[in-house]
Formats: sequence, C-alpha cells, structure tokens
Amino acid sequence: MSAVLKRVWPVLVFILKRLALLAIVLWGVTTVLFFIMRLSGDPAELFAPQEATPEQIEALRVDLGLDGPVWQQYLSMLAGAARLDFGDSFAFRQDAFGLILERMGPSLTVILPTLILMVVLGFVTGIYAALNQGRARGRSLMTAVFVLDAIPYFIMALLLVLVLSIQFQLLPASGNVDGRGLIIPVVALAIGGFATLARLVRGQMIDALGQTSVQMARSKGISPAQVLFGHALPIALPPLISFIGMMFSFLLGSLIILETMFNLSGVGALLVRAVQSRDFALVTAAVFFMAFLITIVNMLAEFIVTLIDPRLRSKALA
Repeated sequence: MSAVLKRVWPVLVFILKRLALLAIVLWGVTTVLFFIMRLSGDPAELFAPQEATPEQIEALRVDLGLDGPVWQQYLSMLAGAARLDFGDSFAFRQDAFGLILERMGPSLTVILPTLILMVVLGFVTGIYAALNQGRARGRSLMTAVFVLDAIPYFIMALLLVLVLSIQFQLLPASGNVDGRGLIIPVVALAIGGFATLARLVRGQMIDALGQTSVQMARSKGISPAQVLFGHALPIALPPLISFIGMMFSFLLGSLIILETMFNLSGVGALLVRAVQSRDFALVTAAVFFMAFLITIVNMLAEFIVTLIDPRLRSKALA
C-alpha cells in the first residue's frame, strides 16, 4: 500500500461507515413509517366520495397502488425510495418527492436565517457572559437568557404577533407576500435557540479559559483577543458545533407547527396536510427527505468536530 493510500484509506473508511449508517437510518425511518401509515386506515375510503360503491373504492385502491399484499407494497416502497421515487401524491396528483423539493425552498428561508441569527447572538452573548462571570452585568444577562429560554417558541411567536401585528400593525400576522411575514417566525425560533446556545457557550468558555494552555498563553503576554479567539474558543468549539447540528433537527421539526400557524407554504405545513389526508406517498417522501437532511447535517457537524479535535481525529481515523 502506497504512502498516499495509507493516508487516504482511514478517511475513506470513515466516510463509508457514515454512509452505511445513513442508509440504515433511512431504511429504519421508511420501514417504521410504512407500517404505521398502513395501520392508520385505508386512504381509498378517505378519498372516495361518500356515495361510492365498493367497486369504485376498489378501483381507486388499485389506482393508488394499494391493492397488492402488504409485503409487496413494502418491497415496492423500498425499491422506489432507493431511486427517490415515492410515486404520486394521492391528494396533489403529482410526483411526491418533486413536491417536497419544491416546498423545501420556503422552509429553508425560515431555517437558515434562524440558524445564522441564533449562532451569532448565542456566541456573542455566551462569550460576553463568560468574560464577565461573577459581575453584575454578567449575572443580569444570564438571568434574561434563562427567562427567554423558558418560553416555548410557539408562545413567543404568539406574543410577537400580539405586539408587532395586532398592537402596532408593523408585520403581517400570517402569510409571506413580501418577505416580512418571515420575520416573526424567524425571531421566535431564534430567541429560544440563541438562549440555549448562549448558556452552553458560556459554560464551555469558562472551562476553556481555565485550561492550563490558555493560562500559559496569558502569562506570555499574548493579547486578550488572541487568547480568546486563538486559544480558548478552539477548545470550546467541538461540543458547540455538535449542538448546532442538533439544533438544525429542532428547527426543521418546529416548522410543522410554525408553518401551520403562519400559513406558510413550506414542507412542514405540507406534511401536516399529508398526514391528515393519509397521503402515504407524500408523508413517506417528506419524512425520508427530512431524515436525510437531519442525518447529513449531524454527520457534517461530527466531521467538523473530528477535524478540530486532534484526540477525536486520531481515534476516528485509527
């Protein structure tokens, strides 16, 4: 084995293991979802008119691809999932996966600004509180953070609607015509996320500032900014990056409630409608894609943490 291959091989093994894990996660999600959806009832009876005869219901069942044995439907679903072909949506009569991709755009316009706002405010607040530990301003700031962290995001969204939409009429209460309709959902989500992240950043930075290597850097006369960002922050980063990856999962799941509340045409509201109408193809495509995104983002966070932390890097690539 050449020297280059010896260096690349552990990285390839690491990537292959994560891809295998991704495949297992997606198989497990689609399998559990398949059997839960089948236990929920017959979509043919739901979509058929009230006056439909048994023959008409059976014809609709054949049209929806639900006439075969359960095991046959399961294998067909797995084969289609491998090709990203989940069939047509029962309700919309168009490709289910294509519809999910179409609605993911509006959802990302909520998630990405929220994530950026949450990270910036969380790091600034947490670092400032760590540098002012034991002082009145540091304690006051963390008290406010604890209060904000205790308010659920959907309650915060309702409070913002009450103040900004109803009382002062500055922002629309629902919909998103000119982009202003996204401000309240983004701010409501970011407040809770930034408060939790700020607490974690503060704790990690306090621990990092007390490390021997950081104390030695201070004793050498290095500037406070270089000590903070060049020595303390890299020590504190690994768990913070992992938490940000988990927060992406929370933000994606929260869209199910917020998009319904604010009448936004994203994948969250679409999933709610699909579940209510027992739209097997659309539910499977939505959950499959959301599970894929969540797993990929968390694996990316794990990879970044592995690159940053030499101890984890040597263990993972061993």
